[in-house]
Amino acid sequence: MRIFIGLTDVANVTDNYAKGFRALGHEVFTVVWSKSRFYPDVEYDLVIDPGLSASSGFKRYLNIFINLLKITQGLKCDLFILYAPAVLPTYLYYPILKLLGKKIITAFWGSDVRYWYAFAQEMKRLGAEAEVHPFFEYARTRSGGSYWDKLRTIKTAEQYSDLIISQPDCAQLQTQPYMRCNLPIDLSQFEFKIHGREKPLILHAPSVPEAKGTDIVMKVINELKAEGLQFEFRLIQNMPNAELRALLSESDIVVDELYSATVGGLSAEAMASGNAVLVRYMEDYCKVPKGCPAINTNKFTLKENLREIIVNIEKRKQAAVLGRPYVELANDHVKICKTLLKWLKNKNKLEYDFYPEFYKTFSIPADILENERKEAKKKRNDFYKMLLFGGKSTA
Repeated sequence: MRIFIGLTDVANVTDNYAKGFRALGHEVFTVVWSKSRFYPDVEYDLVIDPGLSASSGFKRYLNIFINLLKITQGLKCDLFILYAPAVLPTYLYYPILKLLGKKIITAFWGSDVRYWYAFAQEMKRLGAEAEVHPFFEYARTRSGGSYWDKLRTIKTAEQYSDLIISQPDCAQLQTQPYMRCNLPIDLSQFEFKIHGREKPLILHAPSVPEAKGTDIVMKVINELKAEGLQFEFRLIQNMPNAELRALLSESDIVVDELYSATVGGLSAEAMASGNAVLVRYMEDYCKVPKGCPAINTNKFTLKENLREIIVNIEKRKQAAVLGRPYVELANDHVKICKTLLKWLKNKNKLEYDFYPEFYKTFSIPADILENERKEAKKKRNDFYKMLLFGGKSTA
């Protein structure tokens, strides 16, 4: 089978999918809008905006347009795995692919479809508002489009996709059944080491500090130091993943996201490398695979949990020992790719992981929608000005 994967790369998913499907004997064509600063060495078949032309203005958009035309090289593919579908007019390429008889899997990974107000309302209903409240503002300002952009993205994907994979914490506007997104990882890239130090090395490596609770992590770290606990700590920011992978094999403890609902990529990579991991997750809500050894931690329990895992070496080592086998079961890229194809083949007989209900009772205040209309109009006008005037001021 020939498989198209794109149009972005979230947490190296595109590359790991590609390796997984190739290991299963399939031909793969990968497309991303631009390269991630965390994975600069990963190669794709097509990069739409490589950053080689003018930084803004007409020349850049002409180059993007030319590269968009090159996507047609992928039309020979049989299966299309798509995410961030709002990158292009969804009402164009989804129906075109369907008209050509292509199979489509759409993956939603978070801010591409998460609508901040709906997310906040569901967390309130679940009694989790106090734990994740600082994340609401980040979700509101995070790029990914307005309410209407996200709704159009979801509705188009649900209309034309053969299978949708997603997560409940971003699926408040979804209406159709879907399977759980499981993050694929190439475990051969991670060296498993358990050090068991009396003075452990603790890492915190937020991609977006305000979304991960970094301010709270730093506060707790300073308080534990003031108590006299012995440990080393490193805050990692903007480090390429290849360097981070090496560092994960030398650390003992990783403190990951404090506002997340599931176990993310860094947590899985840290467990694969022999770390005890502290991260917030909602096991039943997100159907996190059973037996997760990551220590479930929120902003209220971080200090106590981190203190214990620093002092109690045996507990730390036990969590670390269980990490690698768990990730091998839950995140191995070849297994995940094989499962995706199995789901697709049996899509008409699937017992889905999730059957959305929240959208049935959700409503948005009129003033919020009006503000979003104004913001969306301003963004459109700013985009047109940048396109016409090359990003230069028109004042």
